[in-house]
Amino acid sequence: MKCEELQLNLPLYSDDCLSADERLVLDDHFVHCPLCRQKLIDFQDLRNSLRAIARPQMPATLLASLRNAAASELAPSSSTPGFALVDDRRNWREVWLMPYAAGVFSSLVIGFTLLWVIMSNDFQAGIADAANATNSGSSSGIMLARGNSPDLIELSQSEYAGSRIAFSGESPSINPSGALIALTKSLVSGGEMTDDEVVVVADVFGNGLAQITEVVEPSRDRQAVADLRKALETDPSLAPFVPANLDNRSESVRVVLKIQSVNVHTYLR
Repeated sequence: MKCEELQLNLPLYSDDCLSADERLVLDDHFVHCPLCRQKLIDFQDLRNSLRAIARPQMPATLLASLRNAAASELAPSSSTPGFALVDDRRNWREVWLMPYAAGVFSSLVIGFTLLWVIMSNDFQAGIADAANATNSGSSSGIMLARGNSPDLIELSQSEYAGSRIAFSGESPSINPSGALIALTKSLVSGGEMTDDEVVVVADVFGNGLAQITEVVEPSRDRQAVADLRKALETDPSLAPFVPANLDNRSESVRVVLKIQSVNVHTYLR
């Protein structure tokens, strides 16, 4: 190749920027061309001379000013939040005592008010009513035959039905003055069912009468089931259950009756 075609590659020969093919071409050319070899030597001397020149030092004042300028440009636009104590010269009673005293007093008032409400009779009565309502919602029930004490208050059919209207649609109300109550009084007071019980399945109709469909557990006294059947089916004026319109129930409801002698001991002070 001619020297003119290789002039652009001569300065790059010593910098290792040429490809292997280009270096091979230059090596072959240097063997036959002393002028190009001399130019390569001149480029290497110039390169070594430039490396030997000392690097100029920047003045300290100029360096400091550049650093300050760069720091001001890189600083955030908004200041960083910090914590600072406020110089408050108010009295310690106003700053600490009064707020804490007000908080403690309010807590005591609320606490004593809550305790008073919990311990009040109305609150206890409400809890008792809720417990009774929950217990009354079960599928089984027990009715105790009362004694013949003249101090007892007789309930009317409507009064007794109204007291259990929440669940009387599924559990018919017993007629307080009906034949079933009279039968239980006679059985208990006469001692005919001591440590005994009778369980029957009966259909209660809209007029308050009932009909036994199955005797689940008969009494040892054979006459007890016959008397129970008579009390349930015989006299409409002494129906064992209140009419369906007082209970808001359907015209026919199936129930399980269990009559059992229970001794209740009361201790009066």
